[in-house]
Amino acid sequence: MKYEESDRVELKREMIKDLDKEIIAFLNAHGGTIYIGVDDNGNVVGIPDENKDIYDQKLSSMVTEGIKPSAKQLVTFGYNSDNVLFINVNEGTKKPYYLASTGPKPSGTYIRVGRCKQQLSDEEILFILMDSMKMSFEKEISENQNLHFTYAVELAKSKNIDFSEREWLALGLKNRHDDFTNLGLLVSDENPIEVKFASYDENLNFKMKKIFSGSILKIADQTLEYANLLNTTSAVIVPYQAQRIETKSYPGVSLREAILNAICHANYLKPSNIKIEFYDDRVEITSPGGILDGTLEEILSGYQTFRNPGLVRVLDKFDYIENFGKGMKRIQEAYENSDKKPSFDVNNTYFRIILPDLNFHHSSTISSTNNSTIDSTIRLSETQVAILTLIKENKYITTNEISDKLNKELSTIKKSIKVLKDVGILARIGTNRTGYWEILDLKGNFN
Repeated sequence: MKYEESDRVELKREMIKDLDKEIIAFLNAHGGTIYIGVDDNGNVVGIPDENKDIYDQKLSSMVTEGIKPSAKQLVTFGYNSDNVLFINVNEGTKKPYYLASTGPKPSGTYIRVGRCKQQLSDEEILFILMDSMKMSFEKEISENQNLHFTYAVELAKSKNIDFSEREWLALGLKNRHDDFTNLGLLVSDENPIEVKFASYDENLNFKMKKIFSGSILKIADQTLEYANLLNTTSAVIVPYQAQRIETKSYPGVSLREAILNAICHANYLKPSNIKIEFYDDRVEITSPGGILDGTLEEILSGYQTFRNPGLVRVLDKFDYIENFGKGMKRIQEAYENSDKKPSFDVNNTYFRIILPDLNFHHSSTISSTNNSTIDSTIRLSETQVAILTLIKENKYITTNEISDKLNKELSTIKKSIKVLKDVGILARIGTNRTGYWEILDLKGNFN
């Protein structure tokens, strides 16, 4: 048999004093196996016969008396054909597990993270306990019973969705005693949850800083709107040809799915906020609360686990999501044709999705059309790309007509055109009244 350490396998040359902590770490994670009699390189050293009875007694005492809650039904052990002691640890059903001598304190409570055990904080112990007890934030009665649903009602009207008071019970916004629940609080205008939204320059100074509040539906709309504004398009202008290759910074549905995933699955029991942060090369979307059930690999493959099933139903009803647990798969699929891939940073207190900016390597600093070292790849805004598209279709189009077609302020159009002219992509031939536009290649030639 080949022995190799992993997130589910721990190798020990001999029985160590802290073996109970290793067992606890697996109980509080997703289970695993400890092999004793194997060195760190996977070489079998075996267990001397004279030690076996001692090891058995220590293990039995450790499992039955040293670990709380009882783990007797979750831990089995024996010896395999390599004369190696194996200890199979199933995932616990009454987390958190801890040393009986310490109680549920950080000094006696551990979890397996990667190939190591880690001590849990008081906060992590609390949230594992709440998840283990299946405490439902959504179903609890809201402390605030003076709730209003102005935003949700108006949104429902615009989408032709039934959001009458009789629907509130069906959705779980009220319970059968006519009390508003915490789910009702989330959907209401009085929702106390906030989403922090920021973008930074290369020196990590704020370029934009916003806090979105109100109904969770309003928050979803606002965050998606601002995220879309920052999801810029890079246009590669092909020399001597009137064409371009466009690339979104965050392709497909990746940005939308990541934001909605954070809103859907955040642990709203935790006194923390969802954060959406745009850096030069990436966006990080962080929500409080780790994975409720299962592993990251299972979640990425489509396994469904809902911390807030009621909120998922509400967002499904309002057409924000499709209730099929495919958001993570869609995020990965959006990056299929790129060398850059999404990454995930997960622990017991937060879930972070990191999406790389596909246009980060395209950025160029352009100051003059006479600069012979200009890169043929220029990062353009969506508005600038839209202006070029209209000009390609009609080189006689006026700035007023462009403003009308794009539904943007005339001043915005003029500023965008000035940038295009300054970098040598666009030229005006003739007067403003009788002339026309020409799209140039990056050497100043007409296309």
